[in-house]
Amino acid sequence: MTIDIATKRPRDGGGLQCEFNILESLGYVILWIILCIFTIGIGLFVMPYYFYKAILNKTWIVNASGEKIYRFQCDLNIFEMIGHIILWIILTVITLGIALIFYYFRTLRLCINRTYLQRI
Repeated sequence: MTIDIATKRPRDGGGLQCEFNILESLGYVILWIILCIFTIGIGLFVMPYYFYKAILNKTWIVNASGEKIYRFQCDLNIFEMIGHIILWIILTVITLGIALIFYYFRTLRLCINRTYLQRI
């Protein structure tokens, strides 16, 4: 498969399609604001995983005619996150918050590493 440089899409017309809409993201934001208040900020460390997971689970690979052929499926669960979250809370406290800059990249990496393609 070759990529057309001008459109940054495969020449056969296929590509990625994300169906995560603004209302879903607004719902997630409201939910996580409430959870962060009740957990005194600890929810902020869990939130990125669920944002990334929600977006990945609503993303499809489509062919040239727009038919969905594969679906991204992220199988990350809370038990896999706990060790990662504890480590990053400790690093954030030690570095006075500087570690948070890297935290969001690491959470994305973990979500992508737990994602596979599911044939439709």
